[in-house]
Amino acid sequence: MGALTEEAAREQAQSAVPASRLTPSFDFAAPAPSPVPVVAPSVRVSHVTKRYGAGPVVLDDISLDIAPGEFVCLLGASGCGKSTRLNLIAGLEPATAGEIVTPDSGTAVMFQESALMPWLTARRNVELALRLRGLPRGERRAEAERLLGTVNLTEAADKRPHELSGGMRQRVALARALAQDRSVLLMDEPFAALDAITRDLLHEELERVWRATGRTIVFVTHNVREAARLGQRVILLSSRPGRIAGEWRIRSTTGRRIESPEVAALAAEITAELRKEIARNAS
Repeated sequence: MGALTEEAAREQAQSAVPASRLTPSFDFAAPAPSPVPVVAPSVRVSHVTKRYGAGPVVLDDISLDIAPGEFVCLLGASGCGKSTRLNLIAGLEPATAGEIVTPDSGTAVMFQESALMPWLTARRNVELALRLRGLPRGERRAEAERLLGTVNLTEAADKRPHELSGGMRQRVALARALAQDRSVLLMDEPFAALDAITRDLLHEELERVWRATGRTIVFVTHNVREAARLGQRVILLSSRPGRIAGEWRIRSTTGRRIESPEVAALAAEITAELRKEIARNAS
């Protein structure tokens, strides 16, 4: 056999090597990792300051992002600006400086008082919100009954406010707030006037509704245990001027109750910080 050319010799040598050991003559680029989607916050508060006229500053340079579906509790001593901050997010008051971004559809607000129309039944109170939303008349009754069912008040649809307990009136108010069909629900100490047992029951009700509807909730309270029980995130405001003095994120909120050990531990930690803020303001 004649001598192999140099090129043929290389090809013959290469063919004798198992394919699994061959070194490719080019590299395959690793696929680029999929980009992590950036979810815009439901509420964005950027460097917001609030002052009434020439009076002292109520809120000072507050910045906060609240994610879609998040349950955030705003906590602080009386007069720290919790309700003012909620009113600013709701658009009920203008900020002195800074910017607040909320969904184009706006926000729903639930106050400490149920503020139901006393001459209307529970269903009619909810229907009123549906009417203001623009829902056709023929659809309002069924939708109002569905919403009352969401807060476990189907049997009270035809009762007027004076026939309902305080807890039931607040549940009607919650159904009315849900009737506005806004992705963000702002709640200003809605259970403060209720007894402890009723408040605990409504905590369970609110948590169930939140998980079922996926609403973003901003909940104002001065009750430390309530904040530790309900919130995925608890934000502590300092006394005037109101600034963010502390923040706690809760990994899992499933199965929590007001008497749970983890709630008690978190409440104790937050209370210690709250006392420092109160002492600092008093000095």
